[in-house]
Amino acid sequence: MTKPFSPRELLARINAVLRRTSAAGAGDTLEAGGLVLDTASHRVTAGGQTVQLGPTEYRLLQFFMEHPERVYSRSQVLDRVWAATCTSRSVRWTCTSAAAQGARTYGRESLVQTVRGAGYRFSTQPE
Repeated sequence: MTKPFSPRELLARINAVLRRTSAAGAGDTLEAGGLVLDTASHRVTAGGQTVQLGPTEYRLLQFFMEHPERVYSRSQVLDRVWAATCTSRSVRWTCTSAAAQGARTYGRESLVQTVRGAGYRFSTQPE
């Protein structure tokens, strides 16, 4: 914010930030397409069965479930999910691995979809 600013403008901006942060962390569970991610217990279930995921796959799934139907490029996924430095090939491998794991476990088309030339998205709709 540039100076001078009114207290009303400052209050409006603070409230906007609080609305965005409380909406993202409002629930302890995320549900989509029969897949349930419990952020409190750090568990993922599909059709009542527990899905075994590694820490990176879990963070990736949580990120995508928090932002459904939105396409993210490899570099955006790298910036938002990975804690350590890695290559864009790692993103591709993890996304396709998570997609294959979800398809095997849940027995339907992939929830993490590859968007050719753009990146990846989480969607319950078929490609």
